[in-house]
Formats: sequence, C-alpha cells, structure tokens
Amino acid sequence: MATANISPSAPTLSNNSKRTSRLSSLSNVALRDQSKPHLFTKSSVNVITQKVRTSQLESVGTTSSDDYGGVIRRLQNGSDVRGVALDGEPGRTVDLTPQAAQVIAESFGEWVTERVVRDEKDGGGDMAAGTRVQVSVGRDPRLSGPRLATAVFSGLAKAGCHVVDMGLATTPACFMSTVLTPFNYDASIMMTASHLPYTRNGLKFFTRQGGLRSSDVQEICERAARKYVARRLGIGGTGMPPAVARVDFMSAYAEHLRKIIVERIAHPTNFQTPLKGFKVIVNAGNGSAGFFTWAVLDKLGADTTGSLHLEPDGMFPNHTPNPEDPKAMSLTREAVLANGADLGVVFDTDVDRSGVVDSTGVAINGDKLIALMSSIVLREHPGTTIVTDARASVGLTEFITAKGGHHCLYRVGYRNVIDKGAQLNEDGVETHLMMETTGHGALKENYFLDDGAYMVVKIIIEMVRMKLSGIEEGIGSLIRDLNEPAESVELRLNIVTAPSYAKGKGSEAVQTLKEYIQDGKLKGWYLDTCGDCWVSEGCLVDTNEAPADIDAFMYRAKVSDDANGQHGWIHIRQSVHNPNIALNMQSSVIGGCQSIAKVLLDSFLLTSGVKEYLDISQVEKFVNN
Repeated sequence: MATANISPSAPTLSNNSKRTSRLSSLSNVALRDQSKPHLFTKSSVNVITQKVRTSQLESVGTTSSDDYGGVIRRLQNGSDVRGVALDGEPGRTVDLTPQAAQVIAESFGEWVTERVVRDEKDGGGDMAAGTRVQVSVGRDPRLSGPRLATAVFSGLAKAGCHVVDMGLATTPACFMSTVLTPFNYDASIMMTASHLPYTRNGLKFFTRQGGLRSSDVQEICERAARKYVARRLGIGGTGMPPAVARVDFMSAYAEHLRKIIVERIAHPTNFQTPLKGFKVIVNAGNGSAGFFTWAVLDKLGADTTGSLHLEPDGMFPNHTPNPEDPKAMSLTREAVLANGADLGVVFDTDVDRSGVVDSTGVAINGDKLIALMSSIVLREHPGTTIVTDARASVGLTEFITAKGGHHCLYRVGYRNVIDKGAQLNEDGVETHLMMETTGHGALKENYFLDDGAYMVVKIIIEMVRMKLSGIEEGIGSLIRDLNEPAESVELRLNIVTAPSYAKGKGSEAVQTLKEYIQDGKLKGWYLDTCGDCWVSEGCLVDTNEAPADIDAFMYRAKVSDDANGQHGWIHIRQSVHNPNIALNMQSSVIGGCQSIAKVLLDSFLLTSGVKEYLDISQVEKFVNN
C-alpha cells in the first residue's frame, strides 16, 4: 500500500481571466513553499488538429445548433455533467449514453493535455509534445457505472492520456489522487450523480487546481458536441481498446485521513488508537462511504457497531444517500440512541457532503452544520471570515458574529461559495471555511476541497479534544446558542417547456421577478445586498470588469409587512440540476412564509405572465393550506 504524503506537489495557475486566477490561491495560500511545482497554464500547444476537425464538420453542413450537438450541451450541469443513464424515469429518456460519455471524456483529455506543462523533475516539456497526461477515474456504485467507465476509459485513451482506474471511489479522493504522493496524477474524473436517483449518472472533473468551473465544462462540452455530431455522421471514432491501469488509491486516502486524526489529537495514552472508547455510527447509504468505517474509524479504535448501509448498492435500496434526506437522518438518529453512540455520521453517495447526529439524537445539518464547523474553525482561527450561500439564516450570521467571525453571504452553488473563499484569501481577507447549506463544505487547510469525510474528521478531532479537556457534553453543545428561524420553507416551480428552452425560460422568470421588486410592485420587498462581495444587488449581479461566471440567475429579497416589520426573506434561483426554479423562504414569525408566498402568488405569479410556462401549483397549495 502506498504511503500518502500530505505535502503535495505545488500547482500554479495562469489564465487571462480574473476568475481563474482566483483559484491560484491554492498555490499562493495552501501550498506555499512545497516542492515539485507543476504548472497548469494556458497551452502553447498547436491546436490545428481541432480546427481541422471543426472545419470537417462545417464542410458537411453541421452547426453548433445541431440537434445531435444539443444532446451533449444539455448534459452540462453547472461545473459537472449529469444525465439519465438508465431507463426507468417517467418522461425521461437515456441521454448520458456510452457514446456521449466517450466524447466528453475525450474532450476533457484534450483540454487537459493542452494546458499541462511539467518541470524538469517530471521529465520536462509540454505534455502535448511528448509524455502522456495521466488521468485517474473513480466511480460510485451506480449500476450504469461499469458500462460508462469503459466509454470514459476509451475517450481518455483516444485523447492520448494514460488512464488509471481507481474503481469504487469518492469525489474528494479523485481530487486527492492529483496531489498525494506517489500518485500525483495530472487530472481526475469522478463518475457520480451525487444524491440523484439510481437512473442518473454524471462526470465531475478535477485538475491539481481543484474542480473545473462552469465555463471550463462548457468549453469541454462544446468540443464534445462537435465530436458527437461527427461520430453520428461517421467521421472519426476508430481506435484500439484502451490499456487501463488499476490502482488502490482509496487505501492511501484512508491512511491520509487516519494520519491527520492521529497527529492532531496526539492522544496522551492511545496515540495510534485515539478513538478507543468512542462509539461512532456511520450511515453510508449504500454509496461509496463504507471505507470510512473499516479503513478509518475501526483502525483508530472506534466502536462502529450499529453502522448502517455500508455495502455499495447502486439501487440505493434503503434511502437516498443524502445528509438532507429526512429518512437518512432519522435512521441514523435511531441507531445513535439505540447504541449509545457519541456521534452519528451521514454521507451522500460520493462523500463530498456529510451531516452528523450528536449523542442526544439531534440532527446537525444545514445551518446547524455550518454553525458547528464555524465554532471549530473560529477557535482555531479567531476572526476569520466564513462564506456561505445566501440561503443561510439570520441566526447563523448572528452566531458567527458573536464568536468573533465575519459572515459573507454569496451565490448559491458550492462551486460559487468555494471560489468566493479562494478569492477573498487572494485579496488578503483570511477565510478558512466555505460551506453551502446543502452540506458541501471546504477548508483553506484542505485545498479548498469540498470533502465530507474531511469535515467529519474535523468534528471527530473536536469531539475527542473536548473529552480530553474534561468536557462531558457532546459536540451538539457547541451550537447551543444558534437561533433558528421560526419557519423555513422550500418550494419548486417546474418549467413546463421543452428541455432545450427550460434554461432560458427559467432565467426569464427570475429576471422578471427582480424587475418587479425593483419597480416596487411587491410591497415591502427589497433586493438584499448581503454585504461587501464581488457583486451587487443581492450578491448576484457582477459589476467587475472581468465578471465571474454565472451558472444560474438568482436573487434574494428582504421582506417586511405592516404587522411584523422586516421578518424574513425569499430567495429565488434557477436549478442547475433540473428544469425548475427553487424558492426558499425564511421568517422569524409563525405564518410568515405563507404570507410571503401569498404576496408572490398574487402580485407576481398570477400577474406577470410567467404562469404560462411555470407550474405554480406548489405555491398555490402552500398559500391555500
């Protein structure tokens, strides 16, 4: 088994656009003074081959609006790719086919190859001019995984990459395979659709700088769309079956996590088994998280008796692997109480998110999880800034401020939140924690990577620290002072158009609501500026000379009325996952959310014309209940 070295190679990033330079904080902040620099730059590689391929398509009459190409473009899901990979969803056909996966993987391989340059210690030279790029591939246990993996391997090989199969893996492990010695792959792909149904699958992309941005994935999908059209027309598509190497990276990754726990706890009597005497329940949801039980906790002395759904099962027969899922949290709570456990842990399918249950059975996710992590991080880094998405509560802001921290509300979307934290650090604003209310959380100390297992490692270390300090209360005591809203509601407005028009109509509806608020058509509603960020107007409209990528339109408004004054807010946004619009509301008074929804219904949904393409039934039902 390879030894995981937590001092990784040091990447740097150079790009003409302002937004990609923000990710260079990984080298400027987290990886300073490390050895073996790897440059990930805009390539000087000759791209004539790609231009020739494009001209071939033009010569046979294909265009960017081709129906075939649209199939690939619609698979883009913000900063990753997602689609239907198996039959079984009413009204949905399979669109993430092996052929689609192949051309996307091939395009990613080319994209990486055009950008990687290695120094002399790695053999030197431009990757496209000699040595092959190395790309690792992991997957969750979905039934479509093996078949799509074969297509991904083929696509990467066609791009000239050396392919390494990680087998069953986690999303954070895929990134870590690019920075942990002796692996240090140039890039990685994780095949997962997170918490979505078993019929779905997808691709997440990583380089040593972290996850790709939406604009990067758009560029890759555009290239893949041209290839897809060409293959449908019989142009290209030949090649030998790829040679794929297998590697047991998950053992190295588990060892990396164990080393962090052992060294940071530094237990005075049980140094190598610091979790001896602690009971921890893990609910893996039949996803990829089982390793955390037997390869991390058990080896450190923890008692994991009573843990749930550890074996991978691509049908996810027990519940959705999701720390936001009520059934997942309820089953974990029951197991914690039945076994007298100190902690319960719930992971999502690919382990980039997590939630916990304390020893009293209290579920800690959403704002509570952010508050818990904030408490831990602010003890380690007093005065630091914490970035969250704009769905966080007023009570969370008060909690962070009371502990001496600063709270930056930003755009919904874990990539947006993490990139905001990286940008703040680059601008000299110390920012150690970035978390979305869904459970995605990243730390400056851990490559700005959203890693659910690493979050749990931090919580476990704090749990043991408290016990060694003579504190008998569990980790739930750290958030005792968090004030929660009286009401919190999420509703959905389905977009009832053809899939190819859904994104445009969603943008139109959200922008129309913004205009209604600005024009004073909704009494007592005001766009929330949320503080000093990159952008104005509710952290949503970028006024910089080099605007940040916008993957979806969204706005947050403060809401007041005559009876209660300012009592809540509403947040409206396009979903990047499905053809719908999400409405989040919070209020400090009982009945406040229903009041907000009624104003939305009467003064906007029924009068603006958006009901022609939006299903407003959820709002109507909520208002009339």
